[in-house]
Amino acid sequence: MMPMKHLLALIILLSSVHSVTLVLNSAQEDNRPYAILHLMNDTPIECFITDLPLGQKKYTCQFEKILTNRIASQKTPLVQIEFVEHEESFEIIITPTFDSKMHNMDVALHESIEAPLAPRGRAKHWAILIYQELPFVNPVIEDGINFPVAYPQFQRPSVGALDLNGAPIGYVRSRDINAYLDMKRSYEAGHFENVMEQAQEAMMLYPQTIFKSEFALYKIRAMDHLLDVDEANPFSTLDRNDVVSEGKAWMKNFSSDENIAEVLMLVAKNYLKMGFSSDANYFLDILITEYPENRFTKWAILLYADTLYNGTKRAEALRLYNDVLYTAKDLDMASEAAIRLAQNSIDLGKVNEAKEYLVKILNANAEFLLKDDTAAYELAEKLAHNRLEDIAAQISESLLTNKGRAHPLYEVLLKNTGLWYGESGEVSKGHLYLTRYQTQFPEGEFSVQVQEGLDRLFFELAETNSTKLTAYYDTLMERYDNEISEKALVEKAKLLHKEAKYAQVLELDGLLRAIGDVSLAEEALQTLSSTAFEQTTLLLKEDQCQGAVMLIERYGIGAQLQEREKLFECLMRLSRFDAAAEEASAHVQERDLRTRLAWMMRLNQALVKVGRWREVVKISEDIIELGVLVKEPKAKEALFEKFFALVRLGENERALEVAQQIMRTLPGVYKSVEVYLEVMRYAKAQGNDLLLEIYANEALGVQERMNVFLFTPELEYETIQALQRLGKVAEALEIAVALIPRVHSPQERIRSQYYAGELSAKLGKVAEAKGYFKQCAEAVEESSWKGVCEQHLELIP
Repeated sequence: MMPMKHLLALIILLSSVHSVTLVLNSAQEDNRPYAILHLMNDTPIECFITDLPLGQKKYTCQFEKILTNRIASQKTPLVQIEFVEHEESFEIIITPTFDSKMHNMDVALHESIEAPLAPRGRAKHWAILIYQELPFVNPVIEDGINFPVAYPQFQRPSVGALDLNGAPIGYVRSRDINAYLDMKRSYEAGHFENVMEQAQEAMMLYPQTIFKSEFALYKIRAMDHLLDVDEANPFSTLDRNDVVSEGKAWMKNFSSDENIAEVLMLVAKNYLKMGFSSDANYFLDILITEYPENRFTKWAILLYADTLYNGTKRAEALRLYNDVLYTAKDLDMASEAAIRLAQNSIDLGKVNEAKEYLVKILNANAEFLLKDDTAAYELAEKLAHNRLEDIAAQISESLLTNKGRAHPLYEVLLKNTGLWYGESGEVSKGHLYLTRYQTQFPEGEFSVQVQEGLDRLFFELAETNSTKLTAYYDTLMERYDNEISEKALVEKAKLLHKEAKYAQVLELDGLLRAIGDVSLAEEALQTLSSTAFEQTTLLLKEDQCQGAVMLIERYGIGAQLQEREKLFECLMRLSRFDAAAEEASAHVQERDLRTRLAWMMRLNQALVKVGRWREVVKISEDIIELGVLVKEPKAKEALFEKFFALVRLGENERALEVAQQIMRTLPGVYKSVEVYLEVMRYAKAQGNDLLLEIYANEALGVQERMNVFLFTPELEYETIQALQRLGKVAEALEIAVALIPRVHSPQERIRSQYYAGELSAKLGKVAEAKGYFKQCAEAVEESSWKGVCEQHLELIP
């Protein structure tokens, strides 16, 4: 028999990272040529056979994919191959030149009780035998058994287990098998220290066991697991060199073992962990060269890429991640690569890009990703852990399809699908799955988590009944002691604010300020501030200064208020003079001159209260000047503040000048009496009774004209004494007599009667003097002046 020649090989790329492979080989048997055409695809395809004249056949295979690279038809002496493209699919038409037969290579003979004669169904691998004369058959036709022959009552033939030398294993119940199974169970249970001990003991007890490679391999695996979990433990007796040494020994002793790729990966991994990149690269090269499609090769590439990513070659790491993602046929490898790429996008702040990327992978490889329920669920968990809950929810939702409550993953999938949809913003879907969980598993393992998830979603549901909302918020605040209760508190405060129940919101101040979550705390403070603003505005309108100023001082909202004049008035009323001065100062540059003047006058009042006398003098002069400009008579009253400021500053001469201005320009303003009294005190201190008389008469005149006697009787007493010193007794008597009916206090009436009697006596008006002294002496009330009056009565004949 001649060796088979390789005539044709085509790899046809399809959309969604699939490919079709065509391989044509030819050979001769007993000088009779023949060929075998292999057609291989990633997924099962269906091929149809069409009979042609002269006993020949045509084979049409259909693909539900689109070609990404245009392929020309191929023609050889043995076969013609055509590629026919359609809108959403394409066909490969194979027309052999000679006789041919098609075989389904996915069919295993030992899986059926009869030998199949004709290709049937769908397959990933089809083979077409092309021949002039059928090879390997006896051309002499003899009578024989007509296939298929069925033996339903008999077992299929089986050779059974063989050892490495090809001999049947006859000691099924031997102890090394039990030791192997015990070790395997320990490994699957995660008892890796036991695995190491069991493996070492088994290799010592059974040195000739056929499981020797397995015992050594499980020992290496266990060591690697223990180092991954507890590498930082200073008391650990293991280190990475142990895995490397054991791995090298294993490869030397079992070089043809099917697990060689895994051991190569473990050795490379541990070299990388120790930082020996050059040593690791040696084993990586072997993996990539000898086992390019092996899952452990892909895993080793990922580990190497991790080293690059955490170093300075991030771009190269990303290229390797992409390579693994698109070439790996193992779900774990694809998942790991996808997560790494997504995490890179997240690290760069490109969360949406990460989501779009993983959605494309999920859409392109959904069947592949979801074929292993457990692995797919683990992938979903990893994605959720990396803040990609929406994609995780899609995977878990797909896994739920066609699964009943009896499935071991059903309950956790139902729970997580709801939680992940809720966390990704798909409120309706999240609520649907979580309520379904409560219906199907009212006492389920995850009932608490599901209830918490539903409570979180409550904030996003479109409930409008404020009574229900308030009650539920209160329930959540009692039920939880975490961000849910804090969220409920904030939402309750916002609802009360919306309903203008400002006082109730402010009652929650202490609770709102105690919120720990940063974003919720900020939201709570904003709600408090907004509420305080609204409440302060109402209080100012209602003239409730005490409450308004308290809120302003607590929440710092003064700058936001519209009622500025009212705010100033309240500050003055509550003796917050510095704050009032600050408020007025902010408005003294208003564009409107009349508004500016009004604020200047308010500022002057506040400055007087805080005793900033120099500023009072200056602003008073500005007020008077601006008042002339805008023709505002009331501006002249700033002379009063200027006068008193000058007095406080000890600038008495300037103060007298201002008093004269007041006398000329504000004769009808009652406040001028205060100015005149201040001048009278100054004149008395200076012994200037003439000056005192002038301003006393002015003060008395103002009181008389306005019929307001706020400064009686002190004003009259000072005037009477000054007139007496000036020898103007008659004028003094006139003032004393006028004073008697104006005083309301009995003691002051007694005193004024005494002055009237004394002055009358000095003028020789004995009868009038006696009458005043008698009224004084006969008063019921007690007074020191009453005794003086009695003494004068005794002296009058």
